[in-house]
Amino acid sequence: MNHFTVKDFPSLGESVSQKIFTDSSRKENHRGGDSQENSLQEDKEFQCLMCNKKGLAGSDIQFKDRHHIRFMFGKGLCVDCSSSTPEKEILYRYIGCDWIDSKGEKEKKLEEWMLRGNPSSRKKEVIEITRWVNMEPSRWPCDYPEQIKVADLYEERWESLAYYAVWIQEERVPGEKVSWYSRTHKQMMDGEVNNIKGLDKCSVFRKPETEEEKKTGNFYTKEIEMWKLFPPISQKDALLSMRKTLGGCRPGNDSTPFQCCGPCGRVRISLRSKHDPKWSGPNKSPYGGLFCKDCYDSENIHEKDWNMQRARQYYSDREHRGFGGVYVDNWSGKPGRTFRTCSCYKCSCPSPGNPHLKREYVCEDCGKKGNGCQGWFDRRSATGGLYSPWDDQDHWFCKECWIRDYWVKGEWENKMDGSVWFKSL
Repeated sequence: MNHFTVKDFPSLGESVSQKIFTDSSRKENHRGGDSQENSLQEDKEFQCLMCNKKGLAGSDIQFKDRHHIRFMFGKGLCVDCSSSTPEKEILYRYIGCDWIDSKGEKEKKLEEWMLRGNPSSRKKEVIEITRWVNMEPSRWPCDYPEQIKVADLYEERWESLAYYAVWIQEERVPGEKVSWYSRTHKQMMDGEVNNIKGLDKCSVFRKPETEEEKKTGNFYTKEIEMWKLFPPISQKDALLSMRKTLGGCRPGNDSTPFQCCGPCGRVRISLRSKHDPKWSGPNKSPYGGLFCKDCYDSENIHEKDWNMQRARQYYSDREHRGFGGVYVDNWSGKPGRTFRTCSCYKCSCPSPGNPHLKREYVCEDCGKKGNGCQGWFDRRSATGGLYSPWDDQDHWFCKECWIRDYWVKGEWENKMDGSVWFKSL
């Protein structure tokens, strides 16, 4: 039985902004992937979306869809996954297949599992769990009919599968919302992780579903294998919520996949870091980008951000310097009065219409050119934050050089004269 129709997806919950595009613009958007497909570097290593196998484009990793399609983070499908189906890949994990199992071993285990139990109940179970992840589990989104791809203006066809592929690699934590299939109710159930029991099991709980259940208790708990858990919302519900969210992504910072800027470089769904519990992930640094919870802690991003912030406060412009800039006499050997821009938080923010975007400066360290929002002035690092004449204050450095010197682990020393000095570790 196939519940997938053009009406359901990808035009599900069509937004007002979609309707303003003509059919010709949709076709042009789809055809735009051809040139990108041809530009793939043959010697570059890519990764499989489903099994994380790495290899070269074409021979090992195949790209039947646009290479830079949304939510894929440049990943494709390996030869084995490409010859399989989403349904099989979802079921392989659901029945407990190991990552190192060969394709033949997985197919044998799946065949044996399908033969156990009542055939009609087993078929119902397969339909419920596979369509929870993808409404058309019999083929990959790159194999959808042409009219489906053309209608998918926001390139959402891969979103749910890509989210699932990232979600199953994350560790489950107590309090996390999850879903699972109930053979008693013959449907997917929503609940939360209660306790983690070893490496492969956990206990989950849910609220009563029927009036009879409500009479017996407020919560129902059960023990379940980790591999039988699913993301808390289905593809259909995810699409409906995405259409109501600015940016067309899943609502909530802690549920949107992102690529970590740390050493792992993985696509992650981050939870809050223990060093920054008020921030519900992903853990964003204004100087280093987005970090997963593991890299955020191991790389001491919280400490680096704090050092960088203090350096800007002590050595650059803590407060606004009069009308967005200052005039300096005979600056750096230039005779006369020279206008220099302020580096306070407001003036260095690249907001639309900021006049500092039109001014060009040269970094006194690396020689890189940039506008007033691509670096900051060093006013007082030579004096440890104490006052210095204006002639010595107007030295501009790009953000990369500031980050190199202060976005690091280090110690601050407060001297008796009121100066503050930084020593990197």
